[in-house]
Amino acid sequence: MSEEIKEKLNSLRELLLMEAEQEKTKILDMAKKEAEAMEKEEMEKISREEALILKEANERAESLRRRQVMAAERERRTELLRLQNKLIKEAVNMLEDRLNQLKDDSRYPQILVALVEEGASVLKDVAIIKIRLSAQDASLGEYVAQEAQRRLKDLKVTFDNDPAPIFGGVWIYSSDGKRFVGADWKTRAQELATSLADRLLPLL
Repeated sequence: MSEEIKEKLNSLRELLLMEAEQEKTKILDMAKKEAEAMEKEEMEKISREEALILKEANERAESLRRRQVMAAERERRTELLRLQNKLIKEAVNMLEDRLNQLKDDSRYPQILVALVEEGASVLKDVAIIKIRLSAQDASLGEYVAQEAQRRLKDLKVTFDNDPAPIFGGVWIYSSDGKRFVGADWKTRAQELATSLADRLLPLL
C-alpha cells in the first residue's frame, strides 16, 4: 500500500472519528435536554401533586376543625342547658319549700282565703265554687269557705272535704267541675319557674 493511500485512509478515519464524536456530542446534548425536560415535567407534576395533597389536607383539617368546634359548641350548650335546668329545678324546689313553711305562720288561714279570692277572680261567670284543701289543712276548710263567702258576696263558696293531693294551698273548682284553678304551692312554684328562669339565666 502506497503512502498516499495510507494518508487518505488515515484522513478518512480521522474524519469518521470526528463525525462520530460530533454525533455523540449531539446525541448526548439531545439526551441531556430530554432528561432535563422530563425532569422538569416530573418536578412540575410532583409540585402539582404536592399542591393538591396539601389543599386536600387543609380542607380535611378545616372540616375536622369545624366539626370539632361544632361538637364542642353542642356539648357546651348541652351542659349549659343541663346546668340551667338543674338550677331552675333547685330554685323551684326551694320556693316550694318556703311556701310550705307558711303552714307555721299564724296568718295561714287568711292566706288560704286570699288564694280562694284570687282563684275565684279567674273563674268568671261562675256562681258557685268548691274548694279543696290538703288532708293536713282539712280542719281549716269550713272557716276558709265561710270567710271567702263573706268576702265574695256574689259568689257561693262551699268546702269539699275530699282532700286534695297537695301539701298546702288550695284547689278551686266550678260547681260542675269543668273549670279548675290550682292555687297550691307546687302549682305556684311551677308557674314562677319561667320568671325564675328569666332572672337566673342572665347570671350564667
